[in-house]
Amino acid sequence: MNKNKETVFVIEKAKVKFLDRIIFQGLDYTMRQGEHWAILSASGSEKTAFLDTLLGHTNLVEGRIVRPFAQDYQKEMTAKGQINSFRDLIAVVSQKYTFKNKSNIQNFYYQQRFNSYESEEAATVVEHLGQVEAPLPGYWDVAKVMDLLELNELRDKSLIKLSNGESRRLAIAGALLENPRLFLMDQPLTGLDVETRRHFNEVLDAIVASGIQVIMTTSPEEIPDAITHVAIIENGKILEAVEKTAFHPSDLVHHAALSQFDHQKLDAFIEKKPIEMYQELVKMNQIHIQYNGNVILDKVNWEIKQGECWVLRGHNGAGKSTLLSLINGENPQAYANDIKLFDRKRGSGETIWDIKRPIGFVSPELVRYFPKNQNCLQVVLSGLFDSIGLYKKTSPDQEQLALDWLKLFRIEQVAKLRLNQVSLENQRFCLLARAMIKSPALLILDEAAQGMDDEQRVLFRQTIDHIGRHPDVSLIYVSHYEADIPQVVDRELVLEEGKVVKKV
Repeated sequence: MNKNKETVFVIEKAKVKFLDRIIFQGLDYTMRQGEHWAILSASGSEKTAFLDTLLGHTNLVEGRIVRPFAQDYQKEMTAKGQINSFRDLIAVVSQKYTFKNKSNIQNFYYQQRFNSYESEEAATVVEHLGQVEAPLPGYWDVAKVMDLLELNELRDKSLIKLSNGESRRLAIAGALLENPRLFLMDQPLTGLDVETRRHFNEVLDAIVASGIQVIMTTSPEEIPDAITHVAIIENGKILEAVEKTAFHPSDLVHHAALSQFDHQKLDAFIEKKPIEMYQELVKMNQIHIQYNGNVILDKVNWEIKQGECWVLRGHNGAGKSTLLSLINGENPQAYANDIKLFDRKRGSGETIWDIKRPIGFVSPELVRYFPKNQNCLQVVLSGLFDSIGLYKKTSPDQEQLALDWLKLFRIEQVAKLRLNQVSLENQRFCLLARAMIKSPALLILDEAAQGMDDEQRVLFRQTIDHIGRHPDVSLIYVSHYEADIPQVVDRELVLEEGKVVKKV
């Protein structure tokens, strides 16, 4: 490494604490002018905690953190009598990005995006970007970020109707509009389809060419070309920091032994509350969905029998989320279509709760909608009532059942912690416990492994694989990553621009 370049960021012998737990000890890191870093680790929570430490969102117990890149700016602002922070010069794209509606309410209710009247309360893509304020002027403006992130076709689309991948692109665009000196990205490729992940190389090249330095967490297989240096974090410290040309994916060795959950106990939990049986689980005939003249689903036919395991594929914006919303009972346009769910035709007097009762649903997006004051045990218990949050008094037996599910997934220690306090991998298993506590006939997993560390993704896939082998459980699995799809999945539906292009 060229040690003659100007230092941008320094961490020396740091002992770092977060939520009463030591997460780093003896942490050393130096970033210099012109460098762009990929941060790798077998632990997703360690990668995120490293970025939080750069941002000063953790507690420094020992050692020091120096931020030379912000010193001149802070001296200038202080001399002018203006409140300032080194964070003014940092933009962040986290995995917990959220958008606000026009009433400045951050958390849209999960089902709102499928109600046309709710769109009036949500800004459009171009309106949202127009509201971003940058501490300093710079190269990037709304037109440039929309071109770079291919958002022009979405410019008038309501934020509430964006797919997960589209939201991710918008989050990157919004952060870039801040014209930062340092751009932190926490696994920015997750949730993006294959084509968009390929395009990300060009996106990062353009960001770097504009003079912005990048630090991103990612996987060893997805390090963009613009990255110059790689750091490997293991057991609370940087194990290795090298130029990318000297890094090989085999350098990242996972030492932790992967142990499965108790599958016999998992089976016993499912059998404890027998799964309901249906003649027709899902039957859709010539489904047509459109918003403001834009066709989202076009003549879609799909039938799911009990016990079948499907993967649902398609590019970002292909219509996958809308299709799932018809099954989940969240889309009011279901009543204008020929849909049969769990032996009942939609519009025949059934309630939304009749639809949701046989369904378990897991999506990383769900985390944003739970009340912030509710803990993980309450989140699991809410699965008994199909509510986003717990609003009913529960019995000791129900609370014990929820705790038993957390124990099965070896995360009972998070029971009393708020959902947004725990690591992303623990959030996923908490949501899986919420879905499974009622023994659903249909388990829907929408990018459910997104953001999990490498070992936990394997464990999650193996667990879903075992659940899917139960003869009465059906699966719908959505993922842009082939490695995440359980082996038990043997059927496939592929959407492209709202049309079914493959069904086997």
